[in-house]
Amino acid sequence: MTILPRVLRLPGPMDAQMGMTGRMRRRLAVLVAVVLVWTGGSVAHASAAHASVAAADHPTHWVSPVPLPTVVRAFDPPEQDWHAGHRGVDLSALPGEPLRAPAHATVRFAGTVASKPVVSLEIDGWVMSMENVDAAVAKGDEVFAGHTVGHVATPAHCAEGCVHVGVRPVTQETDYRDPLPFFSRGDVILLPQSQAPDEMPPMPEDDGRSGAGAWGGHSNGRIPAVALCPLQSAPGQLLRCDASRAFEELNAAFRQRFGHAISVTDAYRDYETQVILKRRKGRMAATPGTSTHGWGLAVDLGSGINRFGTPAHTWMRENAPRFGWVHPAWARQSGSLPEAWHWEYAGG
Repeated sequence: MTILPRVLRLPGPMDAQMGMTGRMRRRLAVLVAVVLVWTGGSVAHASAAHASVAAADHPTHWVSPVPLPTVVRAFDPPEQDWHAGHRGVDLSALPGEPLRAPAHATVRFAGTVASKPVVSLEIDGWVMSMENVDAAVAKGDEVFAGHTVGHVATPAHCAEGCVHVGVRPVTQETDYRDPLPFFSRGDVILLPQSQAPDEMPPMPEDDGRSGAGAWGGHSNGRIPAVALCPLQSAPGQLLRCDASRAFEELNAAFRQRFGHAISVTDAYRDYETQVILKRRKGRMAATPGTSTHGWGLAVDLGSGINRFGTPAHTWMRENAPRFGWVHPAWARQSGSLPEAWHWEYAGG
């Protein structure tokens, strides 16, 4: 996980004379002195305080607009509406890359603002806007989690390729919030051990091999949707049907232990998406047509599982194989390409 320092202005004598605004107090309460970078498609945690504030007043389960996003420029709102600042986040994305709806939403706007192409979605009391985006939808359209609403425009929002994402309440046009917590489940909260499941499936031998590969005569990344099943606990994500059922059972046990569902940031990955990620991430992404995600037999996870040594990651290592899910040897902390977040289905 990459953590970059940032400067946060603390209140001084002038604040005492002028009085801190509600915006300033909220900024100091929510922002912390780090820039978050998604690792394996999940948002790395900032602090327990950040997570608790975020969870208190907005959703935390939205699908990220792009798979495996990296923050190019973080949220840095102004102290006053008329001051300069950065009222959203810039996520790494290449021109032409598809952009996904984060949840069930209605298209609020699709057009041009100040010569920039913009798509805005209204989502249960919130507005999420993205720019620069060539819209694939029109005002009033209904969309669902994971649906393509547009593509990163040419030129993109920033020179290196990115999309700007902003989030605010519907009723407050200038009160922008940090979008990152909307796409994260934050730190795990441990429940008493007595609330863990009474019975678990037997633990098989875990040698770090999943055997995930071709099935059904399909090509990697070109599996028809009718041959896959949605994850009910992760809208917009697909897996092979037996893997989907096994994951839902694993998720139920995880929820009983930690009090919330597993955050799934990526599952089935079609060939076109594999090509995009290879261009964007280089050696950190599989060669298109070879990814286990392309067989619908792999997931990238958040919820603390994406960090080695956390209670959630340790629990997964101890229990996921009971449900047919393994952390492959190459992705383990001592492996050739450590990825705490990557898990594969070994059943079937």
